[in-house]
Amino acid sequence: MELESRTGSVVPNGGRGGMSRPAVPYDELDERLRGDGHGGYVGLSAIDGLIAAVVAGPVVIASTGWLPAIFGGKMPQAKPGSLEERIVNTVLNRHDEVEALLSDAPGNYRPVFMHDKGKLYVDDWAVGFALGLGMGGEAWGPILLAQPRPIVAPIMVINPQLSKMLFRVPPSERRKLRATAHRHIGPAVLQLYAMTRTARTKQ
Repeated sequence: MELESRTGSVVPNGGRGGMSRPAVPYDELDERLRGDGHGGYVGLSAIDGLIAAVVAGPVVIASTGWLPAIFGGKMPQAKPGSLEERIVNTVLNRHDEVEALLSDAPGNYRPVFMHDKGKLYVDDWAVGFALGLGMGGEAWGPILLAQPRPIVAPIMVINPQLSKMLFRVPPSERRKLRATAHRHIGPAVLQLYAMTRTARTKQ
């Protein structure tokens, strides 16, 4: 599998206010973090899902709270000018980019999914989102339990545990949601950000 083509070749240098940090291309970030699949590191699609939950969720979470989840449970300590610093910068740049897009240009926001032979896969992204969601604690309760259907239902149906919370959504509708999740996850993140924006500004 590869990163979705529209983002795979981007060298991220975003950030609010035009600020940027020396970084690496997304493809290189994904390859280096995935490695052999060990060490607790995760790929870019999962990172992007985590960032979406952190930026759009109901609780403000500092980078020291979510970065360790990407780097083996520890806060990365990278020497200035090193490859490690550029990798960390790439993650931080994507965070800033997502925040800027959701705030100022929501029509341009696109989640980073994996693709293979023309098909998109959202599972990694949803795993990352669930990880970020878990960092927000009880504040997510009203969002996940909203009736008749949570706005993040297209994300919840991908995760077996979160899917169980959609007890008012018929199984047939859950199957349809899962089959079309790649089209509805982006709009769901936008709606979530708009709904929680006021709460975040008060924290």
